[in-house]
Formats: sequence, structure tokens, C-alpha cells
Amino acid sequence: MSIEETKTKLMMLRDTLTRIEGINHALDELPKILINALIIIAVIMGTLITSIIIYIITAQTITLLPSGLSILTIITLLVVVPYYVYTRIDKSMKSTSTYSDWDSKLQLGISGILEILSTLDFDGIEYKINRARIGYALVIIIKLLALSILLFLVVFMVTSALIMVLGYTYWTWYTMVMAIIIDIAITLALSGMVWSMMLKDCGPSVA
Repeated sequence: MSIEETKTKLMMLRDTLTRIEGINHALDELPKILINALIIIAVIMGTLITSIIIYIITAQTITLLPSGLSILTIITLLVVVPYYVYTRIDKSMKSTSTYSDWDSKLQLGISGILEILSTLDFDGIEYKINRARIGYALVIIIKLLALSILLFLVVFMVTSALIMVLGYTYWTWYTMVMAIIIDIAITLALSGMVWSMMLKDCGPSVA
């Protein structure tokens, strides 16, 4: 095997190890992300409860009725929490790699290749691979679930606009059912596409 072929294979190894490292980092961050999501939910719900109490005490200072506040709170939860979870997991999976110095080392030729191989912790790599293989599905499912909620909201707004264009100026039970069926179908289709892209991007690295 030539030096150039060895460099190419080492770069492929680096890409694989970087993806595995990203998955492990996301697994490490997952408890913190979920706790922060619960804190966000608690703050939003606390704001709703406080607003309702204020409304009961002095209705003149509140422009929204409790029902309106509840709807606004639900929409806020369905936007803020999934967006936070998705972006944090995505950022964790794209964390800075510990193998970024391989480029400069490979420029040194055989000495750089030997230095890379001598510093590899194969036991640690094996542990990270096994952990990533087990935890990958969990990370992706949570990430996909958060994205699906956001997609559902976007599709629901588009569907609502289309239904109004068709002449339904107010919601009835059949327009609601129609909107939900359309939304679920489109969301599942979009989520399936995203799932396929995620597996294509990272799946082989932890298989």
C-alpha cells in the first residue's frame, strides 16, 4: 500500500471516528438537554399559571382570556421545546473533533502516519464504537421526534391557510379531521426523508 493510499484510508478513519465521537458527545449531553427542556416547560407553564392568577385578581390588566393564554402556551411549548432539543442535539453531534490535527500530521509523510497510529487508543475507540452503536438510535429518535413536531406545526399552518382558501372560513369537525390527516401524512413523509438522510450520513459509521 502506497503512502497516498494510507493517507486516504486514515482520512476515512478520521471521518468515521469524528461521527462516532459526535454521537458519544450527544449521549453525554442528552441528560442535560432533557433537564433543560423540563425547566423550559416549567417556566412556560409557571408563566401561564401566574397570568391566570393575575387575570382572576384583576382582569382589567390582562388582554388575553385564560383560554387564549392556554392556546398561546401550547403553541409556545410545541415550538420552543422541540426547537431547543433538536438544535442542541444537532450541535452536540457536530462538536469539535479531537482528530483535527491529523491533516498537519499527514503532511509529514511516514513519520506523521506512524505518529497517528502510535497515539490511537484502540481500547477507547472500541468502547466509543460500541456505545455509539447502542445509543445512536436513541439520539436520532429524540432528534427526529423534535423535528417531526416542528414539521407538523408548519404543515398545520399551511393546511389551515389552504382550507381557508377553499372557502372554509371557520373550523368544523370535518375540516379539523381533514387537516390532521393531511398533516400526519405529510409529516410522516418528511420525517421518513429526514430519517433516511440521517442514516445515510451517520449510519454506516456505527453499524
